[in-house]
Amino acid sequence: MQDQNFILEFDQAQLTPRPGQAPLAAVTLQLRAGEIVIVRVEPGNEQLPLADAALGLETPARGRVLFQDADWRTVAAEQALRLRARIGRVFDRDGWVSNLDILENITLAQRHHTRRPVAEIAAEAQTLARQFGLPAVPPGRPAAVPHRDLRRAEWARAWMGRPDLVCLERPGRGVATEHIARLAAGVRQVCARGGAALWLTDDDREIQALDGENNVRHYQMQGAAMMKV
Repeated sequence: MQDQNFILEFDQAQLTPRPGQAPLAAVTLQLRAGEIVIVRVEPGNEQLPLADAALGLETPARGRVLFQDADWRTVAAEQALRLRARIGRVFDRDGWVSNLDILENITLAQRHHTRRPVAEIAAEAQTLARQFGLPAVPPGRPAAVPHRDLRRAEWARAWMGRPDLVCLERPGRGVATEHIARLAAGVRQVCARGGAALWLTDDDREIQALDGENNVRHYQMQGAAMMKV
């Protein structure tokens, strides 16, 4: 049964992965406003199609995936674009457009999906970069930026436009421990304003950053099954 407070819902969703991803069998999961779901992934099967499905980029072989009560199987293309504009993502693999500089990459979705002034969008990008411990958005194209800085620039990109949902795929890889607390604080901000977070990780530092919070639910991957801890 649908719940008007669900931001994201997997209803017995069986996901057949793309090359390099692990399969998922009969996922049932609900994320309400203010909630965080952390999924511990298995070594060797770290890349899951959960985020792709949450954005409607992966169609379940069986079952359904809904975002804000909209079933991705039935929404029109224009509506799907509007809905995806409400989701921020840190990709397991970087997902940068190589021929754009970092600022252009970070602001691309907001420039494409909104009518906000370009200067306002750029200012938000700089504010988010500083929030995540960078002095500013790194200059240059992705290939020229150190991975530790590039990863945090991805966090800024995911937070652009105050998303209703953030999907994080092993976001702390290559990042110093001192910055993980900044990421956790950013997730708390999303939840405090009524959003939610789906966080996939194999890093104890990321899990421990949210220890003891009552709005967090934990899952563990066991083969193709996602088991509640």
